[in-house]
Amino acid sequence: MQLAPPSTISKALKETGRTVIVRGQGVPDGHSGAAVCIFDCYGTDPSATLPTGKSGLARFIQVDNDTCLIDLTIQGLSPGKHGVHIHEAGDISEGWRSTGGHFNPTNVAHGDGVHDGHVGDLGNVIVDENGWGDLVVESSRVKVWDIIGRSIVVTENEDDLKNTTADGNSGDGILCGIVARSAGAFENTKLVCACSGNTLWEEARMLENEAK
Repeated sequence: MQLAPPSTISKALKETGRTVIVRGQGVPDGHSGAAVCIFDCYGTDPSATLPTGKSGLARFIQVDNDTCLIDLTIQGLSPGKHGVHIHEAGDISEGWRSTGGHFNPTNVAHGDGVHDGHVGDLGNVIVDENGWGDLVVESSRVKVWDIIGRSIVVTENEDDLKNTTADGNSGDGILCGIVARSAGAFENTKLVCACSGNTLWEEARMLENEAK
């Protein structure tokens, strides 16, 4: 049986008009680590609020020592391809410009991210006409324990997946966030904040009731 990635399930449920919250993800027999990146910085201003309708989330699950499952979903970007890269630093004090270069521990040229190139080269996410984009990658080079505290940047342009430039001509960053350690599926109640003590589900129900 092949399991669908969380982004696919979440998108299908949201299209029915339901409120959807993905709490976490894991594998039946445990995993070797998990991480999450919430895109909360737009352009070069880390203090700027994301424009309405733009959001994104990337999840990493180290299925075993050799395989990392990367599942990214974004909303609100222009249709087409946008480059996705893990950057070496988790400094977003100046937005994506302070995140350093692509994560490249082997010191090689940029590439397609599958057979060659930087470890941080994850290819392109394809955004549809409705502004939704999903990218699922199984990587044998990315390790969760190597990327905690680094950042992910989604770029304005398509990555050409070639080694002619250091960034694949992907242009400026438009979304970025810091990679943080994450719990697996249902291993954390995920409180919205310690103030109210509400879980994500409770908070979502409150918002639904307010909207009625």
